[in-house]
Amino acid sequence: MKQTLTKRIVAAAAIAGCATLIAGAAHADKINGYLYTSLNGEATNQVIAIERYAGGRLGKQVAYPTGSKGGANRAAGGDAAGDFDSQGAIQIIGDYLLVVNAGGNTISVFDLDRKTGKLAKRVNVASGGTRPVSIANVPKAGASGQHWVVVGNQWNNPNVQKGGKGEGPIEMYPDAAFHAAGGGHTANLADRNVYLFSFDERTGSLTPERSLDSYVGTHGGPATVAFNADGSKLAVSTWGIAHFATETPTRQKPSRVYVYDFDRKSGAASNVRFFEQKGVAGSIGFSWHDKTSTLFVSNFNLVPETRDHSLTVLRDDGKSVRKIGNFGTGEGADIDEACWTILDASGRRLYVSSFGGNLISVFDVADNGSVKPIGNRSETVYARRKDGTPPGDTKDMYITSDGRYLFNLGAYQTFTVSSFDIDDNGTLRLNEEYKVQAATEKGPGAYNFLGLTGIDM
Repeated sequence: MKQTLTKRIVAAAAIAGCATLIAGAAHADKINGYLYTSLNGEATNQVIAIERYAGGRLGKQVAYPTGSKGGANRAAGGDAAGDFDSQGAIQIIGDYLLVVNAGGNTISVFDLDRKTGKLAKRVNVASGGTRPVSIANVPKAGASGQHWVVVGNQWNNPNVQKGGKGEGPIEMYPDAAFHAAGGGHTANLADRNVYLFSFDERTGSLTPERSLDSYVGTHGGPATVAFNADGSKLAVSTWGIAHFATETPTRQKPSRVYVYDFDRKSGAASNVRFFEQKGVAGSIGFSWHDKTSTLFVSNFNLVPETRDHSLTVLRDDGKSVRKIGNFGTGEGADIDEACWTILDASGRRLYVSSFGGNLISVFDVADNGSVKPIGNRSETVYARRKDGTPPGDTKDMYITSDGRYLFNLGAYQTFTVSSFDIDDNGTLRLNEEYKVQAATEKGPGAYNFLGLTGIDM
C-alpha cells in the first residue's frame, strides 16, 4: 500500500496584546465548562477558550496571546507543509494552565479562573530545548502543592518523501546531509530532549531543573510525554524517520517508546528501556492504563506488513517493554494514520483518532489492560467526522468528565472542533462542527492546533 502524502497531508492573524473576545454562538443555557486549545500558527501563539453547554454545544470563544511564537511553517517539509504531531501540549495543574509555544521554545503559564474559565498570562519560561510539544506533570513526593513537570522537546521531524518509480525524485528533510551515512540522524542532540521543571501550585512558579535525557535522530525526538497513574514511571514516544509517498519506504526508521523509572522525591529518571518495531515509523499519542503498566500507543507511517499496527498495546515489566497486542483502526487494510489516544474517565474505553482518515476508532479495555473492539465485534468500530473533511486534518481529543461527549480537533486544514455524543455502549455520533474563528489564515498548515483539554464549571 502506497504511503501517500494525502494520508498525512493534503498538498498544499495572529492577535497580540490583551485577550480578544471572538463572536460565537450565543446560548441562554448555563455554561457547563470550557475547552482550551492552542492555535500554534506561524506568528504569536494563542490559547483559545471556548464555552461548553449542555448537549455538547459550543459557544463564545476568547483568544489569549501567549507572547511567544507558534510552530507552524508552511514553507517547511515539502508537501508536508510543516506538519508535526504531539499529544499533551496543554496541561491544567490546579488553577493554572500550561501550554507549549513550539516556535518560541517556551512554556506559557496562565492563571485559570475556574469560576469563569478566564485566563491571565503569568510568565513564559524557556522549554530547555527546541520545539516543545508535550507536557506531563506529577505531584512531588512529600511536598504539598509541588509538582514535577516534564517537557518533551521534539527539535524537528525528519522525514523522506517519494523516490520510487513514477513518484518523482527523492526528497529529504530537513536536508540530505541529515540522512547521509554518518549524518545528523546519528547525533544525540542536547536540544532534542525531555526536560525537568519544578512547579509550585501555590505561586504559579515554573522553575527549570535539568535535562533528563536526549535522543539520537535515528529514532526521532519526543512526541508525547506522560506519567503512569502513580507517577513511578515516565514514558516518551518518538517520531522516528518516516518515508512518505512511496511504494518502497526504504529510508524509514522505526520510532521508539521509552519507559523510565521516575523518583517522585528527587525527580530522577533511570533504568531506561524501549520498544521499537520495524515498519512502524511514527509513534505519536499514547495513554497509560490506570491499573497496570500497559501503554496504548497510536502509530502512523506503517508499511503494508504492519498495517494492523495503528494501535499497539505495550506492557512494561520494569526490565523491558514488549508488545502484547496490535490492532488496525478504521477500515480493515486501510492505513488511516492513527496518531492520538484518549481513555474515558472509567479507564474502560479507549479512543484513537486518525489524521489521514478523519475518523475515531473505539476499543474496550479490560482490568488487565487487554484491548478489543467494543461490543466483542470482529472489526474495529469507528466514527467519521463531517462528510467532505479533507484527508489529513484530525488530531487531539478531549472527553468530558461525565463521559457523555467527546471533542476532536480539525487541527490542520478545517480549523474546527467536532463534537460527538458518546452512547452508553461507547459508540460516537457526530453532533456539530464548530469553527475556531481566531484561525483567520487559510490553507493546510497555516495553523497546527496543539493540545485539547477542558474544565467543568
